[in-house]
Amino acid sequence: MSTTTNSAVSTEVEMLVLDFLMGLDTGDFEAMTDCMAPDGIWYRQGKVLRGHAMVLEALAARGSDVRTAHLITNFRLVSADGVSAETQCYMVAHRHDGPTREDEPSPMNVPFSIALYRCRFVVLDGKWKIAEIQSLPRFRR
Repeated sequence: MSTTTNSAVSTEVEMLVLDFLMGLDTGDFEAMTDCMAPDGIWYRQGKVLRGHAMVLEALAARGSDVRTAHLITNFRLVSADGVSAETQCYMVAHRHDGPTREDEPSPMNVPFSIALYRCRFVVLDGKWKIAEIQSLPRFRR
């Protein structure tokens, strides 16, 4: 693939990861799962979640007293062709457990964790989708 094509793919899949995590952080789980292939896999908290239904079920069990912010950095395209791509990035997570209000910030401490994210993507109906997302913990509070 050309440098221009790689750059466009990199931008598209990076936005997909950002949209996925924004959905997680804002509680818009439907938008989050829309970033995934229907049979996409998310390795989350020691469990393998396969497909939209499993992801939504796991997130429904998440307490309403959890506020998170997932920050992506060092994003890089590892490989890409016309129908698949792989990326790596670091994800810095902040987390607050306890009552939250939309009009107030939560208390902040050092990051909750830093993980290396590895993602695979596929093209479905002309759109990039997350086929697999996996985090490898590097640091944890």
